[in-house]
Amino acid sequence: MTPPAITPGPPDPTLDDPMLRVLRERHPEVDIVVLPQNAPAPVVPELAADGRDAFAAGAERLVDDLIARLDLGERTAARDGRWHTDEWDQSWYEAVAVVGDLGRGDNVALLRSTGNALIGLGWQARPVPGDRPRLVGRRRGGFEAAASVRPTSLVLTVSTTKVRLTREVAR
Repeated sequence: MTPPAITPGPPDPTLDDPMLRVLRERHPEVDIVVLPQNAPAPVVPELAADGRDAFAAGAERLVDDLIARLDLGERTAARDGRWHTDEWDQSWYEAVAVVGDLGRGDNVALLRSTGNALIGLGWQARPVPGDRPRLVGRRRGGFEAAASVRPTSLVLTVSTTKVRLTREVAR
């Protein structure tokens, strides 16, 4: 008895990709499944010149609000902020505050206080497992926060979401 005729399926998509083609040739016993990408990659919003400063000021305000909730005593936070650009021409602003001259154990206590302040300000914050105490947080609007300890200081960073600067700004 002859088996029923099988209609040929679509061509093997692994043969179009150089890496998967080599994998198929070297290991024919392995089943390779290529899943379609249902959603397109997110489009990074463009930001005009007037929006760039306002966007950065939003991150700086979030750091100000957070520092205002921390009990620093007579200490002050050294501040810095700057724009970063990656290899895909996407930019983001990063505001950094460093609280220094902390005594032994004060940095971890201040980190706990930072976590409580983030939650109190509406952030979704959580500790990061690992050797060094640190935490991360997210907020609506694409803002991300990170806090970590050094031996005698606490470093707090707030980053904006990635944007693409319009041509007039990028020059």
